[in-house]
Amino acid sequence: MKYGLCCISLNLKEQGYSFQTMTYKRFAGLPREEALEILGERILNNLLVTNEHIRYCHRNNWVYRLSSDIFPLLTYEKANVDLTDLPNCTEILDAIDLITKTIEETGVRISAHPDQFNVLASTNEESVQKTIDELNFFSSFMDCIGCSSDHNSPINIHINNKQGSYEEIIDRFMSSFNRLDPNCRNRLVIENDDKSGGWSVQELLEHFHSATSIPITFDYLHNKCNPSSDQDYTEELCVKLCYYTWQGIKPLFHYSESKEGNNPRAHADYAYEPFNTYGLDFDVDMELKQKDLAIAKHEELYNEQNYCQNNQESLLCLET
Repeated sequence: MKYGLCCISLNLKEQGYSFQTMTYKRFAGLPREEALEILGERILNNLLVTNEHIRYCHRNNWVYRLSSDIFPLLTYEKANVDLTDLPNCTEILDAIDLITKTIEETGVRISAHPDQFNVLASTNEESVQKTIDELNFFSSFMDCIGCSSDHNSPINIHINNKQGSYEEIIDRFMSSFNRLDPNCRNRLVIENDDKSGGWSVQELLEHFHSATSIPITFDYLHNKCNPSSDQDYTEELCVKLCYYTWQGIKPLFHYSESKEGNNPRAHADYAYEPFNTYGLDFDVDMELKQKDLAIAKHEELYNEQNYCQNNQESLLCLET
């Protein structure tokens, strides 16, 4: 099992490796030439920061989730910007090549988790088209940096819709899904929701996966916040059933714990409980506010637990 870093390293941020964004309001308020120059500089910075994060994950034996902020405004229709419009396009392409070489050298597993506005099952065609454009863009970038066109390089989203019957929602989803580029369809995986009334693991397994065969990302915290209605769907069963939906490819699941307070869905800074893999081998994105600092702390906990367990087993062997 490998831990997964989600987008940002706080250690690297302290060293000056920070992602930069640009709002459309800022972009539109500048002369076009100046706006493109600033946008290009920020995208180049983000690519170099991404490369450094991948190397950092390699040093720590982690997997890496790409930031959604690498290419600000490039999929925003009003901005009307293509990569070739940027004055430093050649440098940007060189930076993409650098990331490709880094992934080839290190073998770091790469994933993506685009923003919540991506809703393939939406009843709003404009939202659907925006989602398709965004997901295709992410997938084409993953192609450019040498990621495999399968679930080993997953693009994770939520269904984010409960309008209508299960059949109607799934029909809308699949209609939009089939409009995605093939490489994007091959990468897409679906995660269980944290909100009560959202898609639980049971619903995803019994209704969605049975109709689509799309793998399910098991999220430990979401399953606690929005458990299955059938009590037979224990955490162990959910983990195992979701695991097998990946059909031989190593799953990438999510782990977090609740922050103290009134909202159990809010993610904590650190995690203090060892999660149970139930004897299965999968990678786990650690969705914690303190990012790599939280992973390091949980690794200590995990190693301490294994040490204690191994010692107990050794003592039992001696006793017998």
